[in-house]
Amino acid sequence: QDTLSASGLLGSERMSFYRALSKTLIRGLAAERAVVPWYHQEQSVSVFEQFCKTTIYPMWFKYVKGPYERYQYEHLVAELRGLGLMLDDQHNDKEPIVERALELLPHDLMVGRYRRLMRAQEMFAKKSHLPLSEQNYDPMIPYMAPFVEEAKFQFQEEQELLQFHPWDRRLFSGNTTGLGETTPNSTFMSW
Repeated sequence: QDTLSASGLLGSERMSFYRALSKTLIRGLAAERAVVPWYHQEQSVSVFEQFCKTTIYPMWFKYVKGPYERYQYEHLVAELRGLGLMLDDQHNDKEPIVERALELLPHDLMVGRYRRLMRAQEMFAKKSHLPLSEQNYDPMIPYMAPFVEEAKFQFQEEQELLQFHPWDRRLFSGNTTGLGETTPNSTFMSW
């Protein structure tokens, strides 16, 4: 009986030590957890930053960046209209997502895309452009957008069904999708 009580006493001492240790650790971790991360802290803006935000940035966007981007947009629209193309015609059809989207495309849209591309290729080779009467259209209508989204969903579903895990093959890392291309920033899917 004495040995049992001695072993019981020893066991309770061990428990109290571990209990004290765990309380100490929890108390220390709670102090660390109580620190407010930098993105939740109140940010103070300096006088210079305030001046930049209220004076310089609006002027920069109004007189430099805005007009430059508008020029780029208008130039792209003029090029597309001159060749009779839509913006979605310029997607690389060798990329997996665009390739799948083209398979989902209805026949009339696919034929229209093919004819626009062939006409543009011929006009580019001959250094000519469409007559002005045929350039009155909006080339920025994203006619392939719903099919691209459906292709993305199909890819995602296939990867889930095949149990395609990121630790098997790195997806969407380093500006590549992991679906076969090797050149960074070359695909429709990498953002």
